[in-house]
Amino acid sequence: MNRNLVYFLTVTISLSFLYLLVLFFVKKVQKKKTKLLEKRKNFEAMTTESPIEDNFQESLERGLENIETRFSFFRKFMGPFFLSLWGILIVIPYLEGASRTYTSILVAIITVLISLAARPFIENLFAGMVLSFSNTARIGDTVEIDNQYGVIEEINLTFTTLKTWDWKRYLVPNSKLISKEFLNYSLHDKYVWASILFYVEAGTNIELLKEELIKIISKSQYFDQKNYEEPRLWCSNLEKDSIQLWLAAWATTPANGWLLKSDMRMAVVETAKKQGIKFQLGNHQISTKEQPPFSS
Repeated sequence: MNRNLVYFLTVTISLSFLYLLVLFFVKKVQKKKTKLLEKRKNFEAMTTESPIEDNFQESLERGLENIETRFSFFRKFMGPFFLSLWGILIVIPYLEGASRTYTSILVAIITVLISLAARPFIENLFAGMVLSFSNTARIGDTVEIDNQYGVIEEINLTFTTLKTWDWKRYLVPNSKLISKEFLNYSLHDKYVWASILFYVEAGTNIELLKEELIKIISKSQYFDQKNYEEPRLWCSNLEKDSIQLWLAAWATTPANGWLLKSDMRMAVVETAKKQGIKFQLGNHQISTKEQPPFSS
């Protein structure tokens, strides 16, 4: 049998098999992503009244449409890609008689031009493909990136849309999502160990403060009283004029965790007023007494 014919049949059969295998894999991943999205019960970074009548259904439909559009592109892209690859492999044997120098120069020029003109687009497109076939970030996941807290609304071919807690849209290039660290609160589960850090003046009755804070936080609607341990208050550090305290409690979702931390802060303020405690949050001092706040 002619050598070129054997090469032609080998390349054609191999690429055809690889094309069908990749097509099957794409469809399988799409089906899995769709099922996971349909199981989600919330698409908000924090629980609030939505100005949209049925925001959950709209978010679900947008997410399903985004998955279909993205994977439809991959399926349509595979045909021309494998056809082009087949053409290149078929032509290679006939290039043996051509000047290798001219061929190398031509390939180098084309490569440089493509890399200079389309590098950002190609990087983000490749990153979009990686995100589509991995579980690093999925539609509906609650994440925090660049100090922006929200829910992933869409994963497009070149960028990802993050719906922040205040309903703004933060656009992130896909290449950034696979090259930079970010927090994903929904990667394996949605449980959140919500916590706040604050300072009280030296000499504060910690036991009395602890008793009152745990009592208040335990009644919060965002704290799961049935399945988790009671809220905790730890002394995390001792300083010259203050005591560093860490208040923490379990929440079932990132959205509830956000609101639970709000309840915690309000509980600290109210308890401090009630017990006449002077306390500090970060670099800001708040005092419930007449004398000046203590210095850190």
